[in-house]
Amino acid sequence: GGACCVSFSLDDINMGGTQHNHHEPLLVGIAHTKVPWQPWYSKDHIPQERKDMLPHTHYVSFFYAFDPRPPFQLRARSGYFCLGHTPLSRDGQLPPTEGGIFNQHSILTRDRPLKQHNVTYECPQIEYISAFVEKADDKSSTVVGYGMNDCTARLIEIEKREIVRLLYPDPLEMVFEAE
Repeated sequence: GGACCVSFSLDDINMGGTQHNHHEPLLVGIAHTKVPWQPWYSKDHIPQERKDMLPHTHYVSFFYAFDPRPPFQLRARSGYFCLGHTPLSRDGQLPPTEGGIFNQHSILTRDRPLKQHNVTYECPQIEYISAFVEKADDKSSTVVGYGMNDCTARLIEIEKREIVRLLYPDPLEMVFEAE
C-alpha cells in the first residue's frame, strides 16, 4: 500500500548542490511495510485475549523514486520513517502551527505508539498513507495524507528538499555507532 506519484524535476533532484546520475525527471511515491513488534505473539502460552488487544505488527513508510517510463527502473529508496501524531491540545484548540479543527478522536492514536527494539517513537502504531500530491500553490512542496491507528486522518506538508535528502542521504552526515 501507499500513494504515488509526484514528479521531481532534475532541479528538484539536484537541489542542494548534490548531483545525481539522472538524465530525466523521476516519479516519487510512498510505500509502507509491516514490521514485527511482539515477538511473543506466536507463543502458545500467551492468552488469545492479550494478543487481540495488542496487534503484533506495526507499519513504517519509505519513499521510492523511479523512472517515469517502462521498465520503470527503481532509482532510489529511503530508509524507514514514521509520521507523527496530531499535536495534543490542552483546551481543544490546535496549536498555531496546525490548521483546521481539532479532532477529539486524535487522542486515541496515542494509545498504541510505534515501538521497535525497545524504543518508543512519537508516531502511531498503524499509519496508512493514502495521498501524496504536489502542493497546488508551491511546486517545491508536497502534501501527504495519512490515517492513524484506523481512527483519524491527517494532512501534512513535506518539502521536496526533505524527500530528496531522505532518498539520497549525504554519506558525510551518516552516523555509524559501534555497539
